[in-house]
Order: sequence, then structure tokens, then C-alpha cells
Amino acid sequence: MSGSILFLNRWPRPDDERRWENRLAAPEGLFRREADRVTYVCDAGGRSGVPADAERVHVVPDFDDLDGVLRILDEVVRDEGPFEHVIGFSELLLDLAATLRERYGIPGAGPEETARFRDKTVMKETLARAGVRVPRWASCVSPDQVRSAAREFGYPVIVKPVRGASSQGVREIASEGELAALCEEHDLRGHEIEEFVRGEILHVDGVVDASGKPLFLCTSRYVSTCLDFELLGEPLGSVLQTDPSVRARCEDFALRCLDALGLRSSAFHLELFDTGTELVFLEVGARVPGADVPYVIHDVHGVNLFRLWVDVLLGRPVDPPVADPALSGGWLTVPGPRPLPQRVLSATPLLGEVPFLYRELVPEPGELLVSRPGSYAILQAGRFLFRGGTQAEIEEAVRQVRARYRLTAEPAS
Repeated sequence: MSGSILFLNRWPRPDDERRWENRLAAPEGLFRREADRVTYVCDAGGRSGVPADAERVHVVPDFDDLDGVLRILDEVVRDEGPFEHVIGFSELLLDLAATLRERYGIPGAGPEETARFRDKTVMKETLARAGVRVPRWASCVSPDQVRSAAREFGYPVIVKPVRGASSQGVREIASEGELAALCEEHDLRGHEIEEFVRGEILHVDGVVDASGKPLFLCTSRYVSTCLDFELLGEPLGSVLQTDPSVRARCEDFALRCLDALGLRSSAFHLELFDTGTELVFLEVGARVPGADVPYVIHDVHGVNLFRLWVDVLLGRPVDPPVADPALSGGWLTVPGPRPLPQRVLSATPLLGEVPFLYRELVPEPGELLVSRPGSYAILQAGRFLFRGGTQAEIEEAVRQVRARYRLTAEPAS
């Protein structure tokens, strides 16, 4: 028996069969009714992601209201505890999960360990001490100090929240005038300023066991960047890499980072720059990757990263999955037209028209495109999944979709 599990959830279940987001993370496919005693804590949005027949469900008004959540959890732990595990898949629940482990004496990553994967300054400080190349950075303390750091790094510079996700609140600042305006308009405490690193961005995803040994690794190269998706409305995607030298170089770098950070019994998503002459750390999350990355990995390699993570956390026997390194796949998300909301007039289905495109989510005429900051795995203006070809063929298929997809919409009144 795996013991008592406190499962935190803010992810809804799609009510549209066309959509696939969050389905790999559905608790019914991860927990065993006969062995796992699960208590669910969710917000209103995440209630639909909890099994309909679950016996122990508690709804919190707002996960961001820590005092309110703890008042409810104190009663839950008193009445239904003790718990042996706290599990939450969302990046935005990792800090809460750490707090609950410390508060209730539950094994697992506490606040100090979690900070190495949530606080961008802590993660870079830790890696820099280990000799890993990271961007030069500084915490934002005062306008004068921020301007001084920018002059030291040279423009452009990046300003971002210390604890953020999905490029929300990230800004690329091109000049001293832009930085002065930003300092005047915003309180930058809780942000950092860092060197702008030029290079391609790749990500390494996987799961490590209780000793830090990798059970599964996969390397992908981004199409565009998360920042360009948010700021410029550029389509975002990535393609699984099959070149053994690229994979070895990136995965060795990632494991060096994870070892320095002390990651154990966790999924991870690590991003890095390849400048052509060196690899530079960007950031890492102690979670399954977002967007459509886990779905492509599942459909190409047959690996559900959420299930593998849960198996490791619960101490179940795990046979490391054996993936074919020659298989490639990819995904592409086209952002909605700005400003949102927009009412769709027409869109161009491409399934069956572009080789290796095996699934798409294209809005229908009359559908409403709405804003959900920081989320790539929603309707957007179009989502496309690719598999079955070589890396070069997948890259060409992604280019074809970018060139051929058309959507027209009008502002919704």
C-alpha cells in the first residue's frame, strides 16, 4: 500500500472531447484504488479534474490565499491524516506543497529544496557555485542598482519575476531609457535582471529517481521562444532531437545541473541556451514540462511522465522506459490574435494535408478565443502535434503548418 496521499489540483478536465490537455495527469490513471488512499484538495477550476466518485474532496476558494488554505488543511489533516505524500503537478502549487510537508511533517521536498527550483536567483546561485555557466544576474533592489547592473551586463537585458512561470512578466529591455521607464512604472522588488544570452534554446525533460539517477531523458529544440510567444505573438513549439551528439551534450549538461541542485524523486523541465560555443543554463522546474511536450513524448515514446513521477514518489517498482532515440516528434501552438477576446470567423484545418501531423485543435467558426495568461495548452488559435518522421521531416512539417495555417477573427463585443 502506498499510504495516504494529499493531492493538490488546480487543473480542470476538458469538457470538449477535441481537447487533450490535462488528460495524462488524470488521477484515475495514476492512482490505484485498491492501494492508494487519496484526499483531494482543489479550487473551483480544478474540481472537474478530480474523479467524480472521489470520497474525500475539499475545495479551497483560492490557492493563493495561504492562510485560508492552511485553515482548511489543518482540519483535513486532523480528520483524515496523517499523510505520507503531498503531490501537486502545477508549478504554481510547488511552494504550497513544500509548505505543507514542513508544516505537517510529511516526507519530501521542503521549502529550502523547493526554492532551488522556484526562485531563479537561488537556482543560479547554486549552479554558479558548482561551476555551471549561468547568465550574469542580480536581484532587483533599487532603480539605481538595477541601472548599474544593466550597464555592467550590456543591453539588451532581461527583467523577470524571481518566482514566475511561462514567461509571464518577463521583459526584454533594449536601452537605458526603456529601463528607466520600467523602473518608474513598476516596483521591481521580487524581480531579477540578467544578461541577455544569444543562442538557440533547447529543453531537456525527464524523471529522476530517489538517488537522482535518470529514469527517462528527452531533448527538444524550441521553435521560436516562450518570450516571443508572449510578447510578439509568434507561434511556439519544439521538436524532439535525435542527433546523438546533441542529446548527449545537452543531457549531460542537464544532469550536471540537477545533481548540483539536488533533485530527487521528481520530474523536471530544464531549459538551456546553445550559443554555438557553450551551453548556458536558463532555468529549471521540478515538474513535468508544460504545453504539449508531455503529450508528444507520450505519443512518440509511450512514456507518461506524470505516471512515472507518481510511481517514483510512491516508491513503486519502476522499470526505466526504453525509448527509441531515432524517433522524433513535435508540437506547435499558434497564439490567438490580439487583443483577446476574439470571435473566430474561419480557420484552416490541416490534418491530412501536412505529413506527420497526427492531431490538431483548430477553433470552429463562432468559437470565442479568450486570454489565459501563461497557458500554452488551451484552445489558442491552433494546436498541432507531429510524429512518425525523422527530425528533419518533423521540422519541415512544422514549417509547413506555420506557412499554411490561417485564422480570421474579429473582436468580441
